[in-house]
Amino acid sequence: MTRTQLQLDDDTYQALRRRAFAEHRSISAVAREALKKGLGLEAPPHSLKDMRLTFVGSGVSGRTDISVRHDEALAEDFRR
Repeated sequence: MTRTQLQLDDDTYQALRRRAFAEHRSISAVAREALKKGLGLEAPPHSLKDMRLTFVGSGVSGRTDISVRHDEALAEDFRR
């Protein structure tokens, strides 16, 4: 990674600062992502909520108590 300095007008800086605060990210991370998008480069997702977790919920067990009795459910599967 290369370190550099940018001069921003006040409105751009404040918008960058607000977004970084709202997303719990650094100003540098938000600026890098915006530059990558603006330059047409691939920007990786910065949080789990941005990732496409399509596999979540794909399994169906028929059980409604998994969140409470997960250890027992795993033990049953290992016995099979």
